[in-house]
Order: sequence, then structure tokens, then C-alpha cells
Amino acid sequence: MFETSVIHAEVVAEKRVGLLTASFAFHSLVVIAILANGIRTIEFPTNAPKEYTLPIFVSPVEVPPALGVPNGGHKQSTPPAAVKPTTPTADTAPRTVPDHTEQAASTSTSIADTTTTGNGSGSDQAQGVDWGVAHGVGVDGPPSTATIAPEPDVPLPVGGDVKAPVVIRRVQPVYPMLAVKARMNGTVIVECIVDKTGRVREAHVLQSTSALFDQSALQAVQQWQFAPGSLHGNAIDTIFDLTVTFHVSP
Repeated sequence: MFETSVIHAEVVAEKRVGLLTASFAFHSLVVIAILANGIRTIEFPTNAPKEYTLPIFVSPVEVPPALGVPNGGHKQSTPPAAVKPTTPTADTAPRTVPDHTEQAASTSTSIADTTTTGNGSGSDQAQGVDWGVAHGVGVDGPPSTATIAPEPDVPLPVGGDVKAPVVIRRVQPVYPMLAVKARMNGTVIVECIVDKTGRVREAHVLQSTSALFDQSALQAVQQWQFAPGSLHGNAIDTIFDLTVTFHVSP
């Protein structure tokens, strides 16, 4: 019984292999037949040209006129000749234009005559102080009532009607130690400005025999007290030279 079953199984397998082979062959024939039929239906033209030219239709393009050429560069038409207007004749008498030349001249003369000269009323014109309006232009109307400031005090040099100050308190200068050791004599000329109160307002050295004496002379003179100088009995600021002498006793 066992051997019969085995033989039956081998026969069935062989049948299946034969059916599969036959089916594959059938399908191959069908595919080949379809392809052959399709190839036969394709027809190629025998007199086909080598190249095909596709015509292109382009609408005409209008080119704009060049810049600066009016009306697209077309020649301009000649404008009609202008008609010269006729001047109507006035029925009335011509208008008289007033002459302002004479009036303008009189006004200019008035301004020039009323221009201030700038000499002013300063009491000391030699110092270059000008009072008044040096660059003003006169105008019609009452004179100005502005108060002019008084002239500032200017020290006057001693001489003539200007009386020199008189020393009230004198301070002796300190003799420089180096000059003492060297037994050096010297002279210092100091320019002083004494105000109305008799005080030395300014002092500076004009000339000296040695710079060793300058500082000592200035310090002493600045402490001096004076009776102020005067002009016509009135105290004024004065300017004068004062000589300080240094001498070593033998």
C-alpha cells in the first residue's frame, strides 16, 4: 500500500510540470502575435523631408519715435505767420508822469546835510575817543535826548598845568643779598600810575642797571602813598617815572 501511494504522487508532479510548460509556451506565442500585428500597422512615409519648417507669424511692431523729436520725427508744418496787432489810438490825452528826479535829489541832499560827523564832545580828543554817532544817518525829527556817558579817567603825564603827586609815605626797598655780597650799586626807573586817592594803581620797570634790583624796587614803590596829582585844583590820575637808587655804604 505504501509503494502505490508514492508512485501516484510522482505521476501527478510530472503532469503539473508539463501543463506549466505548455501554458508558458502558449502565452509566449500570444505575446509575439500581438507584437507582430502592432508592428505591421505602423506606416512610415517614403518621401518625408529631412527637416520641417514651422512658419512663425509675427505681428508688426510700431517703433516709438526718438527722444527729442516731436510728433515721431515727422516734419513739422510751418506755422502761419503771426499777425502784428495794431495799437489802438487813445482818444484821451496821454497821462503825464511826474518827475521824481528833483524830489529825490532834494532828499539825498537833506540826508547828506544831516549826517553826523562823529567829532563829538569828548574832552580828550587826542586819545582817539569820539563821542556821538560816528556812522549814523540824520533823520527828520527832534534831536536825541540820550545821555552820553562821561569820558573814563585817563592818567595824564606830569607837566604844565598837571601837578605831580607828592610822597606821603615812603617804603624803603630791600637790598638784594647777592648785590650786597657783590657790593653792587644799581638804579631802577619805574613808571607809576597814581590814582585820585594817591594809591599806586600800576607800576612796571622801564629800565634798570641789573635785574637783581627790579623786584625789590617794584615791591617797595607799590606800597608808597601819595597826595594825588591835580589839574586846575582837581585831583586826577597821573603817570610819571620814579627812580629808585641802590647804593652800598663803604
